[in-house]
Amino acid sequence: MLFNNFSWQEFLLAAAVLSLVWYAGVWLLFYRKKTPATDVPLPHGWQDEVDVLENVPKDDLMGKRALERGVSVVDAGDFSFGLPEQSRLGVLPDVQEEIKSACREIERDLGGKEEFYALFRSIRDRYPIPEASRELLNDFIREHVPFFLSEEELESLWL
Repeated sequence: MLFNNFSWQEFLLAAAVLSLVWYAGVWLLFYRKKTPATDVPLPHGWQDEVDVLENVPKDDLMGKRALERGVSVVDAGDFSFGLPEQSRLGVLPDVQEEIKSACREIERDLGGKEEFYALFRSIRDRYPIPEASRELLNDFIREHVPFFLSEEELESLWL
């Protein structure tokens, strides 16, 4: 029943006065100027026993950082994205991809054996195919051509 005695005007006046007091307190705590005495750090008892390193950069105090596991620094001449010489696959995957694309082209155009012979002749002229991989390529050709090739026809591809 204490609040029933106040009118709205008195309530608003009291609220305004309390708000001004609040903002004045915040201003005094946070926005006042600092005195010069607060800018000087307090003296410490151990401060006289500490060595001051003047000419050493801060990030070199403990030495250089170790590289992560598996990381090494190499010269630009020693760096490449290619595989080492002994692990390269050679021309066989390239020839197989060319044969696949030739077979797709023949299927799309509804071509026959003569068109395949012409396309294979251009592939054979473009790549140095070793004789050791001819049997493997013959099996690969048999799997991908859209028509049947006999053994004699496959052998005639290499002549």
